[in-house]
Amino acid sequence: MSKTMKAFIVAITAMGIIRFLLDATAVPIEIVKYFSMTAVIAAGSIYFAIAVRTHKKRLQAAYFLVLPYMGIEVMALSYTWASGRATIFHTAEYSLGSSLPVHTIGHLVGGLTWEPLSVFLLMEIIWLVYMGGRRIEGREEHANA
Repeated sequence: MSKTMKAFIVAITAMGIIRFLLDATAVPIEIVKYFSMTAVIAAGSIYFAIAVRTHKKRLQAAYFLVLPYMGIEVMALSYTWASGRATIFHTAEYSLGSSLPVHTIGHLVGGLTWEPLSVFLLMEIIWLVYMGGRRIEGREEHANA
């Protein structure tokens, strides 16, 4: 695992912890919602879509980007479940109206299946656009992925 991937994993985890702590200390949701693990994942997706040379490595990167997010989400939802205290992690805006158990299990299952695959698909689209631009410029040396 590269140092850059480790840095993104730490950044995603740190952002999730900050988000949880801000919510737990009664910072208004209107502020907490801007502390976004998704934004860090998006930045990582763009970076790894371009920096990683193979489709297989991009798939692996997608899983590494989603796993810390899934872990924080499942832990925060489990806290909500165990304590009965509402958190930003289970508001109507984020749970799409599902029950807390369904939302928690959905993140656990989704974090191992469709969420990393969605990130991978996004990375592949970014890679295709990037490579198309390189071909137009006449520089195809990263095209062998």
